[in-house]
Amino acid sequence: MAGAEEQIEIPTEVADGGEPLMPKKEKKPHEKGITFRDFDHVKDFEDLVRTIVTLCNGEEQERLREMEDWIVKNEGTWVLAEGFNNFLASVFHKADWPSEGRIAMMRLLSYGAEQDDIVLILHMDRKDHIVMNYAQQFDRLPIGEQESLAMLFCNLFETASASEWLLYISEWDAPGGGLPISNIRVTTKVAVNALLGDTPALVDYGSALMANLATKEVFDDVCSELAMAILQFFQGKPPEEQVFRCMKALGKFCSIASREVPQLVKMIGPEPSKFSGMSPRVDELIQPIMARLAAVPMF
Repeated sequence: MAGAEEQIEIPTEVADGGEPLMPKKEKKPHEKGITFRDFDHVKDFEDLVRTIVTLCNGEEQERLREMEDWIVKNEGTWVLAEGFNNFLASVFHKADWPSEGRIAMMRLLSYGAEQDDIVLILHMDRKDHIVMNYAQQFDRLPIGEQESLAMLFCNLFETASASEWLLYISEWDAPGGGLPISNIRVTTKVAVNALLGDTPALVDYGSALMANLATKEVFDDVCSELAMAILQFFQGKPPEEQVFRCMKALGKFCSIASREVPQLVKMIGPEPSKFSGMSPRVDELIQPIMARLAAVPMF
């Protein structure tokens, strides 16, 4: 593995024929997303050890020792062996391993996402999709796991390479059958379900994810799905910070899918003008969206 001091980027995904599988749009400089840094990472590591150590075999206990070097001693992800991916699979996918262990692991990954070398863990998972197959179950997870997972996805927008990983479009077969899934589909699912979630923390993470996704160039169908969730969210009475995040995202999605999203706003509502007067910064975002609505026919 590369040293932690190097600038690390995950390679662009490539299809069998050598074609890139990332969206073929001109890349902008990375804009750091909204992230959450309130951690006691030593306690989180102690929680992980306490909840799973008796379930670990010899190799998995070695992975815990490596995690201590990474997280507690701050030695970088280069200390993690190739078998770390198998360890993640045990934590995330073994039904008899406790939920508290999964929460602690996600908090540790969220803490580590501040550094560029978090992408080395993501790169190890590109074949088996351990993290994304787990995240695909978002709506069926316990609330504590949903909150930790949504925070992790927010914090992956800390660096360019990790945030691009969330947007990969190459597909694989869903475990147990069903439609093929991809990183961007799972990321969209997490954002939508978090924004419309059952706790204030989930909604906060969901609104941050919407704002973070709006800093990227995503495809029209993703814009439409995210916009529909925002419109459903706007049916309520959200606080100003969350309205600001989501209104900014809605404006970006209107500019990308310049016909479909404005039509959705007009058909589903509410009109953004519902929030006029909430704050000067929200008013600034509403005006260009309303101009787009006026210029787009219903059908």
